[in-house]
Amino acid sequence: MKMSKFIELLSSDFKALGKLGGQELDSAVSRLIPTLTPVLRTRLLEALTEIAEELSEQLPGAHLEARIQGDEIELIYIEDSSTVRENPADLNARITLRLPEDLKSRIESAATNEGISLNSWLLKASDRNSLSITIGKRQLRGKGKS
Repeated sequence: MKMSKFIELLSSDFKALGKLGGQELDSAVSRLIPTLTPVLRTRLLEALTEIAEELSEQLPGAHLEARIQGDEIELIYIEDSSTVRENPADLNARITLRLPEDLKSRIESAATNEGISLNSWLLKASDRNSLSITIGKRQLRGKGKS
């Protein structure tokens, strides 16, 4: 979507309001509009970014990003590539893990917030933090995004 379209609409609204206040206000508004344009662009992007964040909370395994390029603003849907989907046939190993009760509660809350099972959350967290590559005698560990 083009930001200039919304900036022009807001500018027209300001000009119409300025005319209601007489010649002096009309002149002041006409001088003010060019200085408001960058502020309006910033506020529009902030609003769309906040909308994307709020919607992302409702998208398990994905999120939205507001991106700007020139005059274009886009809301981009991005699937979380680290989302582990439970396939009961693949889940055949068991472990017993003893945790402090408060840690268990925090993990359960995190899983509930993401809308996934505790087991899926633990698989996802383990997968995110388990990158280990050996190159010659060097071992690289960590995580990254492409």
